Amino acid sequence: MLKEIIRFEFFYRKNRPATYIYFGILFLLCFAAVTSKFVTIGGIAGGQIKENSPYNLAFMTIIMTFFFTFIASAIMGVAVLRDFEHKTESLMFSTTMSKFDYLFGRFFGSFIVMVLIYCSIWMAFMTGYSIGKFLPWDPSWKEKEMLVFNAWSYLQPFIVWGISNLFIQGAIFFAAGALSRSTIVIYTQGIILFVLYQVSDTLLSDIDNKTLSAMLDPFGVRAFSIFTEYWTPAQKNAQIVPLGGVLLWNRLVWCGIGLLILIGTYFSFSFNVVRSSLFKRKNKKTVLEEKIKPELVTIPLVKQFSGFSTNLSQLWTQAKFYFRMVIREVPFIAIAFVGVIQIIVDSFYFDKMYGTSSYPITANVINMLDGFDMFFLIIIVFYSGELIWKERISNIHLIIDATPVKDWVNLSAKFMGMMIINLSIMLLLIFMGVMVQAAHGYFNFELPLYFKSMFTSTLSFVLLYTLLSFFVQVMSNNKFIGFAMMFVFFLVTFFLGAAGIQHPLFMFGSGRLGGYSDMNKFGHFITSFSWLKLYWLSMVVVFFVLSVILSVRGSESLMKTRIKVGKLRLTKPVMAFGIFALISTLLTGCYVFYNTNKINTYQTREESEKEQVTYEQLLKKYEKIPQPKIIDVNLKVEIYPTTRDFTADGYYWLKNKTNKPISEIHIQNDVEHKMKLAYLKFEGGAKENKKYEKQGYIIHTLNKPLAPSDSIKMSFKTLFETKGFVAGGSNTNIVYNGTFFNNTYFPSIGYNNGYEIGDDDTRRKYKLKEKERMMEQNDPIGLSQSLFGDDADYIRFEMTIGTEKDQTAIAPGYLQKTWDEKNRKYFHYKMDVPMCNFYSIVSAKYEVKKDKWIAADGRPVSLEIYYNKGHEYNLDKMMTSMKSSFDYFSKNFSPYQYRQMRIMEFPKYADFAQSFANTVPFSEGIGFIQKISDPDEDLDMPYYVTAHELGHQWWGHQVAEANVKGNAMLSETQAQYSALMVMKHAIKPAMMQKFLKYELDRYLRGRSSERKKEQPLNMVEGQGYIHYQKGSLAMFALQDYIGEDNVNLALRNFLKDWQYPGPDSKNKRYPTSNDLLGYFKAQTPDSLKNIITDMFETITLFENKTEKVEYKALKNKTFEVKITTTSEKFRADSSGNEKPIAINDWIDVGVYGEDIKGEPNLLYLQKHKVNKKANTFTILVKEKPKKAGIDPINKLIDRHSDDNTKTANLAEGGV
Repeated sequence: MLKEIIRFEFFYRKNRPATYIYFGILFLLCFAAVTSKFVTIGGIAGGQIKENSPYNLAFMTIIMTFFFTFIASAIMGVAVLRDFEHKTESLMFSTTMSKFDYLFGRFFGSFIVMVLIYCSIWMAFMTGYSIGKFLPWDPSWKEKEMLVFNAWSYLQPFIVWGISNLFIQGAIFFAAGALSRSTIVIYTQGIILFVLYQVSDTLLSDIDNKTLSAMLDPFGVRAFSIFTEYWTPAQKNAQIVPLGGVLLWNRLVWCGIGLLILIGTYFSFSFNVVRSSLFKRKNKKTVLEEKIKPELVTIPLVKQFSGFSTNLSQLWTQAKFYFRMVIREVPFIAIAFVGVIQIIVDSFYFDKMYGTSSYPITANVINMLDGFDMFFLIIIVFYSGELIWKERISNIHLIIDATPVKDWVNLSAKFMGMMIINLSIMLLLIFMGVMVQAAHGYFNFELPLYFKSMFTSTLSFVLLYTLLSFFVQVMSNNKFIGFAMMFVFFLVTFFLGAAGIQHPLFMFGSGRLGGYSDMNKFGHFITSFSWLKLYWLSMVVVFFVLSVILSVRGSESLMKTRIKVGKLRLTKPVMAFGIFALISTLLTGCYVFYNTNKINTYQTREESEKEQVTYEQLLKKYEKIPQPKIIDVNLKVEIYPTTRDFTADGYYWLKNKTNKPISEIHIQNDVEHKMKLAYLKFEGGAKENKKYEKQGYIIHTLNKPLAPSDSIKMSFKTLFETKGFVAGGSNTNIVYNGTFFNNTYFPSIGYNNGYEIGDDDTRRKYKLKEKERMMEQNDPIGLSQSLFGDDADYIRFEMTIGTEKDQTAIAPGYLQKTWDEKNRKYFHYKMDVPMCNFYSIVSAKYEVKKDKWIAADGRPVSLEIYYNKGHEYNLDKMMTSMKSSFDYFSKNFSPYQYRQMRIMEFPKYADFAQSFANTVPFSEGIGFIQKISDPDEDLDMPYYVTAHELGHQWWGHQVAEANVKGNAMLSETQAQYSALMVMKHAIKPAMMQKFLKYELDRYLRGRSSERKKEQPLNMVEGQGYIHYQKGSLAMFALQDYIGEDNVNLALRNFLKDWQYPGPDSKNKRYPTSNDLLGYFKAQTPDSLKNIITDMFETITLFENKTEKVEYKALKNKTFEVKITTTSEKFRADSSGNEKPIAINDWIDVGVYGEDIKGEPNLLYLQKHKVNKKANTFTILVKEKPKKAGIDPINKLIDRHSDDNTKTANLAEGGV
């Protein structure tokens, strides 16, 4: 019988059109993903990773199981439910078949069909990559060399991950349908799966949660990512992803859960028409009713009421009924419950940075609650279908439709009931937000902000999608087709952006308030948000009117009939309402278009790329033409925060530092920020020779050529104007409160190669040559330029800033005076020594905290922190860091060159801090609201970031590096080292190890996604994971091996020889990373020079592992610890291809005990010479060991650092 039921289920599905539709949709989607430029799945291929690499194919296969969840629920969920919906269960259950045959026949029959549908995925991938180059359109990889075809690369992911995921999903949906006999319960399981995935993603913000995150994800995406997170591009291209590690455990656990669910389903399923209750009720006594003699009664006369008040009464009564019906359902309660669980989990990971969270300020909480939009979407889509189809599913629609209720009342009541549900959830979210804050000891709840956020952004979101979902359900005339149409709608919307259709008028629901900032509130986003939401709301109101007109009432459901009936429903009020909404849609759409396309410029991504291509093709020829350099900047900047405008007028002095006369000066206006050059003139006269309007590039021919060493004054005025609002990418530098921009807004001299396309894949698309990221270290042009640009060296600087009266404006330099004029406030700054051509302007409403640091020579240095009121949390930590940093840097490197240091907070539209001359703009998101609850558990990131940015006053400002490969090793890596040393003397070793662990993890993950080529540290090309993360590891290891004092001596000598470099200096150039390495080598003994080779000049990795740790107590109250380890060493090329090399290194061996708090306590840490793979170390310690190992503090670059230590076990025969 089992075989027959499997056959029946299989052929039932085989004959259903939906089966072929599912297959076709998946095939076309996956085929488009590998052959189209506009559809992507996963988005991990490109650069060095080949599109048909085993890694990419496996990842896309796993990702597709997300999309397949909808299909799995539709197939597996109704396998048993179908019998109950068609009322055939009594027939089925009365046959001779067993429960086992019935259940598992249904399951395996549906499962086979599901597997066959899923075959469309690997078939599409295989077909697409095989014939893609012959298609009439160009796949993104058409010009790239692909890997040789390997069928196993396609089939292995399908077999290992695809089928396992299908089994897990199938078991869950099958059980839900069989036991609940409710479609909404089936869909709820999909929501729970999604929430588990989201929670697993949230947990990853803490490095210690990787294993837990991998195990929680039912789809296996996190397990896959964690298992392969350190794979290099070479590995991703060459290796089939094996089923091992956390991947294997994830599959075993979830397949085990699926099997247990099936077993539980078998024992719980009632093979009866009437289900037995979980709890037996007491038997009720049967009472025989006496025959009642019929009597004549008088039927009361019922008076009917009609009119608008009656309609409203009916509307409200029905709305309450639908509201109560939904909120009492177990699936709805389950959805709300899992949503609350996710909020609780997310609350422990507010903006986590290196494992340290932020304070639960209301801004953070509402940004977190924005993630609940997906729950709203799920509830809206499914319960809209349930409400629309409620009466027809219950077969009472003919009775209800016969009642004297207006056509618009029924639909409006369902809509109102749905909105009351949404509003209730919104209030629940506010309550949860407040509870989360209170639970974390934060009581500044800011309830008005909660309501403003919920009843603008969230309310408009649920209104739009509720009305859209109602419209789709009415038009589809089938609940499940309605669900499918909504799913397709989301897919189409998702892919529209990739296809270049990105205008907000075509992206449904566009218009977001953006992230809330305590400084700038919702800022200027409110304007575009309001108009776009009005446009979309007007449109969906039109949809709702159509829904009322075309809704089914009675037994006739053909569209032709509905249109005829709908004409009768076109009453004057309905028609007027619809026309008004239509006119509103057209008018608001026109106004949006006027703002985005007429008074502002709208560009698609492709148009922007073409503009970059044109820039390069037209102007690249001017790149190496000799130009004068800026030596003096004097500007007056007028900032208008309320209108988000500013003007800047003043002058540059330009000097010819070449040995030949210069007759033409090339000016690059800032086109990226749409700056307008009002005028430009040169002292002595010049005429405009050529102007590239769109590129902002102007060539002036001087009346008299500029002789070598001569200077010329260039006066100009430039404007930034905000007109209306833009379609996307709104400027967040010039804002109402917290303006922060730098000198890139002002005219520069010569060709700007930063405007070129940098990505090689995109360059290949436009037939451009691959671009080197940086010049070689021996390039004379690069050696004559600093990292701050090629149009200046060190400059004299003076600036006057005007702003609104209640704001403070700050620029580099010393405040000469401040005054009020015409209800505005002015600040005059001037630098008394030359500085780098790198300056910023900040304007905001500030509180200020002041202090002083006294230098060794008795010179006072003013310390100031300008902050937003309410953000006082970490000011003391930042102030302490400034003092500690100045103490360390001035003592070990060189004296601080300025008399002041100012930190200024700016809105968290960006999460960074940036060091300018004696000023550091600092995002509110990375320092001011970080929560350091326990110094023994939380890394003090405000302290560290402050130290890093102050380090740049030496590394970047006292010494600017050449604009060649490796330059960031001089600035960013040395700022990292400077901060590390300040932090090393302020925190416990365990916290230092935690920081290094994060740095190691980020470096290894960064090299895994390298698109071009990984470089050694001394040749780094703007790769943050190298100059920041690897730089930290390399410098910490160097000071550990040769001594902190020796590293500092090398840096001190380097500064002495290279301070304030450039063509005008004694060295006649800027320094390179290899110059600095020479100073390090001078302080490094020959026996340790391999550290410089391994860490700085090559890509070297270690594989250290502790195999066994045993100990025994000795008679003299000491303990003998025997540590068995293995060590290997590898050298990698730029793609990650590795080869083993001989190991001959000094490596730490450590033993840990336990202090009275149960925390690890380092008992022994010494370097041992390791020159072979297998090693055994015998160590004597005075306390009982708890764990031990090799390189326990992770000073070396090791991909599997977690196995460096192992728990100590008592040796056999030991005591």
